[in-house]
Amino acid sequence: MKEGKFTKDGQWKLLVLILRKIAESKGISQQEIANRTGLKRSNVSRMFNLLYCPNLRTFITIAKSIEVNFFFEDKEGTTELNKIFEAAMTELGRRPDKLPMN
Repeated sequence: MKEGKFTKDGQWKLLVLILRKIAESKGISQQEIANRTGLKRSNVSRMFNLLYCPNLRTFITIAKSIEVNFFFEDKEGTTELNKIFEAAMTELGRRPDKLPMN
């Protein structure tokens, strides 16, 4: 895998540490995460010990397994993120008319 700015700068480590700390605060073990995701416990351990930069699919799979949602924030505050989020959810077919909007 070619190392990009995200991996070279180690920004991924902050996100992984946040997941690890949330799992720990909920009392969810690495083995439980492995059981919930189908990943090997050793891979979860390597990621949580910052020895492995997960791909986006793995990261989100683990986040879902510990029931974590992520949100975006526009630093400049000039983008209407709620409207963009709702449009993306509609495009994915996840906003049927009968369900309430966030």
